[in-house]
Amino acid sequence: MPLDPEIVDVFRKDGIKFLYPPQKEALDHVFAGRSTVVSVPTASGKTLIAYMAILRAFSRGLKSIYVVPLRALAMEKYEELRNFEKFGLSVALAMGDFDAPSGYLKNYDVIVATSEKMDSILRHNPDFAYEIGAMVVDEIHLLGEESRGPTLEMVITKIRALNEDVQILGLSATVANAAQLAEWLNAELVYSDFRPVPLKLGVYVGDTIYYDDNTVENLQRDSLGVGNLVMDRIAGGGQILIFVNRRKSTESLATKLQRRVLRMLTDEELAELEKIANEILEDEYSAYGEKIAKLIKHGVAFHHAGLSNRHRKLVEDGFKKRLIKVIVATPTLAAGINLPSRTVIVRDLARYDGVGMAPLPVMEVKQMLGRAGRPRYDRYGEGILMATSEKRAQWYMENYILGDVEDVESQLSSDRALRIHLLALIATDMAQSVEEIMEFFKMSFYGFSLPVDTLSYKIEGTLRFLVENDFVEEGRFLRATPLGRRVAELYVDPLSALMFKKCYALDYDEFCILHTISATPDMRPLYAKKAEIEELLIQTRLHPIAVDEFSVEPEKFFGALKIARILEDWISEATQDSVVNTYDIGPGDLHSLAELADWLLYSFAEIGKTQGYPHFREVEKLRLRVKYGVSEELLPIVMLRGVGRVRARRLFDYGFTSIEKLRSATVRQLTDIPGIGERLAKDILRQVQSIKD
Repeated sequence: MPLDPEIVDVFRKDGIKFLYPPQKEALDHVFAGRSTVVSVPTASGKTLIAYMAILRAFSRGLKSIYVVPLRALAMEKYEELRNFEKFGLSVALAMGDFDAPSGYLKNYDVIVATSEKMDSILRHNPDFAYEIGAMVVDEIHLLGEESRGPTLEMVITKIRALNEDVQILGLSATVANAAQLAEWLNAELVYSDFRPVPLKLGVYVGDTIYYDDNTVENLQRDSLGVGNLVMDRIAGGGQILIFVNRRKSTESLATKLQRRVLRMLTDEELAELEKIANEILEDEYSAYGEKIAKLIKHGVAFHHAGLSNRHRKLVEDGFKKRLIKVIVATPTLAAGINLPSRTVIVRDLARYDGVGMAPLPVMEVKQMLGRAGRPRYDRYGEGILMATSEKRAQWYMENYILGDVEDVESQLSSDRALRIHLLALIATDMAQSVEEIMEFFKMSFYGFSLPVDTLSYKIEGTLRFLVENDFVEEGRFLRATPLGRRVAELYVDPLSALMFKKCYALDYDEFCILHTISATPDMRPLYAKKAEIEELLIQTRLHPIAVDEFSVEPEKFFGALKIARILEDWISEATQDSVVNTYDIGPGDLHSLAELADWLLYSFAEIGKTQGYPHFREVEKLRLRVKYGVSEELLPIVMLRGVGRVRARRLFDYGFTSIEKLRSATVRQLTDIPGIGERLAKDILRQVQSIKD
């Protein structure tokens, strides 16, 4: 490698002695300075190629960005890249907080960011693109995903428009039309089915597994469907990932497997699993924590978005250490962090799409199956699909195992994507006329793969919407109004801003505001059950409602009422367990909703300032209450580092109702309060002494 030998030694010490053929082919292009699309199976060393591209840029005095789809993936890449800090490489992690100043990032050599955060950075400071030498796009096939795809496509297109010299490295395990992507990016293509760990795929129906190499395996199927298969694979020294389509199914199946897996564990493994379980139980008590801790003691866990980030990480770490033998997960894990397993079982190959049960896309199933086979641990990996009939088994084999994945198609033409990104183009002065807008879209993957003229009528309609609603003004040039500029900076959908404006016209009401932000297209949907609707309707009689059931889809309207109720309980200091059980959500859901509400309430207040809204300060307080989950009286205390909502309430109830009263406290007085140890007590006292009145 044409790099400092000491840098190359970092890879050597990590056990990498030679390159796989696709790695060598890709790095020949990378070190020649050429953009490259790499489409090779999971665990074939794409990350090494990415790091080499970044190190090459660093050696030439250039900066790099590493764009990933998920926060968990960003954290993983950030931690790994920090191994090179001893050579002077500085690494920054950029996630969330779309309105935060980003000027400090120019001081770093590498920025690891989600595509949304990178788009936000470019909105605040388009000149940032000029300093980038290399851009790594992980999971580039997500261009075709409806939710994330448009933003990723805009980030790539903006950086290419602003900096034609940038070297782009697109990585994916599953791209059918990889050649088309490479042509769009003016890049070389490295396409291979090479896997360092061979992958054997099969369909399990009745008591037989039919493999793609025409071999069969007879294994008696039990009442669980997967029980005997799991036991057999653990006995052979393997670990198992099982994918199912519903959260409740992950918990149910993990619970049913626990006794079987327990019998396969050694005393040493049981002792280590007990330590992981105790780490979970040491947190503030929750029924979810108790449930996952009990399963972990048996060597089993479930994994879905309802888990808190901490619990999710403990589960993942336990699996990586080969202590947890089985994880039952929803498909979100397949697109997440690096978590390979010898055996992957996909039990459910359909999910509810809002109308009925629809088959999973081939690409998604291939992503799950690609997790099979752990380099350095396994001689092979196996992916097994579960079928309930011979006819279905044959279709699974033809469609999912032997079939090709779908082409990646641009999602940039959706109404929501155009509203958001067209406004941002105008607000950042990247396009000041319809002609310039069209020229920009010609550079996009949409414009490359389809006649951009087919977009013209949609662009004209979207532009008319932005002008009519005071986001953009026409004249000699197209310019964003103060409202439009602020909406673009805050990274909210213009439609959300219109909903905010309706709420500004009503009397101040906390529930109305919480419902309004929850009804926006920027809030993740949450569905209300039929049994909940009657009680939720009562709220519409008790409070003014800015967004009624005729303004949005009924599911969105009632879901927003449910989210508003959840947030209202949260800021009234209902326990996490109480909220989770009352509304049938997970701790991860609660914290995700609170995090989104934090951003939307901030945006509500900031946009309110441009509109002369008189209650923006009250909204700022409401935002802090949602952020910390407390009543207003606890705000000064809960903002102290290390305190949190539970300890803040205890401090208040013990008479420490203000910062001033805490200044006069002693360490002994604070340690007498449950949940406050000596170290935290001293830290609290240090903090309050440094706070100015």
